[in-house]
Amino acid sequence: MAGRADFDIYNVLLGLGRIREQGQVMEAMLNPRFLMRLRRTLLPLPIIDRKREAYDVATLFPAFRSEPIKALQGKRIGMIAGGGSGGCVSLIGVKRAFEEAGIEPAMISSCSGGTLWGSMWAAGLSAEEMAEFSLGWEIEDYLDIQWHKIPGFVASAFKGFTGVAKGAAIQRTFDDRFGNLTVGELPIPLTSIVYDMDRGGVEYFGPETHPELTVGQLVRIAIALPLVMEAVRVNGHLYVDGGVVDLLPSRPLHDDGKIDHAIAVNVMLPPQLQPADLTGWEDRLMGILDAARQAEQGFHVESGRRTRADFEGRFTMIDAADHALLRGPSFFDLFLDRSRWPALIQNGYEQAKLELAKLDAKPTRAAAPKRARAASTAAPKRARAASTAASKTAVKTTSTKTAIKTMASKTAVKTTSTKPAAKAAPTPRAKKPATRSAAG
Repeated sequence: MAGRADFDIYNVLLGLGRIREQGQVMEAMLNPRFLMRLRRTLLPLPIIDRKREAYDVATLFPAFRSEPIKALQGKRIGMIAGGGSGGCVSLIGVKRAFEEAGIEPAMISSCSGGTLWGSMWAAGLSAEEMAEFSLGWEIEDYLDIQWHKIPGFVASAFKGFTGVAKGAAIQRTFDDRFGNLTVGELPIPLTSIVYDMDRGGVEYFGPETHPELTVGQLVRIAIALPLVMEAVRVNGHLYVDGGVVDLLPSRPLHDDGKIDHAIAVNVMLPPQLQPADLTGWEDRLMGILDAARQAEQGFHVESGRRTRADFEGRFTMIDAADHALLRGPSFFDLFLDRSRWPALIQNGYEQAKLELAKLDAKPTRAAAPKRARAASTAAPKRARAASTAASKTAVKTTSTKTAIKTMASKTAVKTTSTKPAAKAAPTPRAKKPATRSAAG
């Protein structure tokens, strides 16, 4: 109808979400510590901003404890490494828990930061090696802001602009560590979800589709968050982080068709995919902003729930980091502030140990058929036993009834023979005739 306002509730919720994020940005800008970290990241000063001392990885984990998870022994495990900025460093702790459990994924499906640290895992690095590699980075090793190009982008109305950071730094860091190791050569197959900005669709870059990509190239594409880091051109089209569409990509595991157990490492979504109960939000001050954020994540949560349903009884979720740490500016701060990474790694280790231990505390799906077979075998036995018992009871009952009838018959005969004798009059004896004497 002409002149009618086009009310789009989805865009309204997105708009409210932006208002909430702007408020969080303003709050962050009033935090001196955040501003100092931001300044050190964006405008490092040669003398003032000295390089940090290397972290002692030996103190990161407790002594190695071999604790095999029997429920997963001999199983083909598929792992989903979810996205979540710097929070994905917790994947190192998960790796350590896997080492102690004596298990290794047969394949990894990932996105965003999950690809960054998941690629180290897929390349064969141990948890300690992953930690040494990551905790030794300086900001310039993985972030390269293009300050000199920004004025030109603004003057040209952002023509040619796809992101503030170039992304070459992270690719160079991985190339220095892994050389020309390609995706097709990884010891553990790894597939990352990416988004085609040109044609608006999701694709999966892995050993079957793009085996020629180096690990550094794949990582660069996977963390190219729109507007933050430049999109990467592959075969004539620009690609960015696929986590904008799916934070827990599971399609490669479905396509494999041979996964016995799926393990998802969650960083950014609510624990166990269970959002907070916001009942009554409409009556609270600014409650609409909380509802808007929950609605924004709704399709990611629902997608994860469907994956869990598809792998019913064969799905484990590890909440490796507190999702509240990745709200608003904290999402970027967690990627910049590497001093928080050790605590995140340790949290990932503890949460993984907790969830894996639960698998041995409950019966596995493999045990279910055995119980069913045992039950089906026991059922006829119980039926036969019940039938035999019933037969014996019936025989016993019949015998008892027969005995009762026999006793009744005997009693009746006895009674019959006794009653006439009692009623018959005694037969009088014949009197002898009187004998007269001879004299008489």
